[in-house]
Amino acid sequence: MTREIPSAPYTDETLVAYLDNQLSEPQRAQFEGQLAQDDVLAQRLVQMSRSNLPFHDAFGAMLQEAPVGKLQAALDAIPDTPVATSRRFSRRALLAASVSFLAVGLLAGRYSTLFTSDDNWRARVADYMSLYTAQTLADVYDSAGQQQTQLSRVQNALGIALTPAALAVQGASLKDARMLHYDDYDIAQITYLDRKYGPMALCITRSEHRGTTAQESEIRRGMNVVYWRHAGYNFMLIGHSPADDMATHAVALQANIRQVVS
Repeated sequence: MTREIPSAPYTDETLVAYLDNQLSEPQRAQFEGQLAQDDVLAQRLVQMSRSNLPFHDAFGAMLQEAPVGKLQAALDAIPDTPVATSRRFSRRALLAASVSFLAVGLLAGRYSTLFTSDDNWRARVADYMSLYTAQTLADVYDSAGQQQTQLSRVQNALGIALTPAALAVQGASLKDARMLHYDDYDIAQITYLDRKYGPMALCITRSEHRGTTAQESEIRRGMNVVYWRHAGYNFMLIGHSPADDMATHAVALQANIRQVVS
């Protein structure tokens, strides 16, 4: 079934539908008419087209649940824009544009990202963690000396002093700690391998707010998440363990971390 699309600015679901060839010819022509004159839309499309993440799976349910009537009305209200065949954006053209944007990103010293708010860094982490399996962490060199070296790098980057003892989680082995960078966020990712449920991670990034918040739970990419804020840092525990287990782990981690971060 062909899906109707809303007027500009287009949502991420619409971009996914375009990349997956799920738009009708009139809808595709309308979209490409806007694409030809909207640099921001073109850049968003390039960013999504070069991603290896399964966007179609992520947005498929939302596309199926789209309010067809409202979207069709919005589409009908937009004047038709003739688009020449030569203006069609092929995968090859998108790839060439991607190379150009990548070069700009390198010169600027960072990659662009679709997620910029203080909340949505968790979505970015969840996308990344969804690629992890037990095999991903099975052969990680996890000696105590190596872990302390990695945690020292975390301290240098974020100013938070952590120890393997403070990060201990019952039923899971601490594997490693690394620094990730997503747009404006420097994120410490501390990974674990739960003996029963597989990969788990505690992720930490700076916050503009120093106040402490209570722990809250959510589900992202099929994984349970517990998040909170303390002393100018955001914390996020994510994994496949049951929600109650994750909440218990988060309480223990928060108590240990409060002893070293005030």
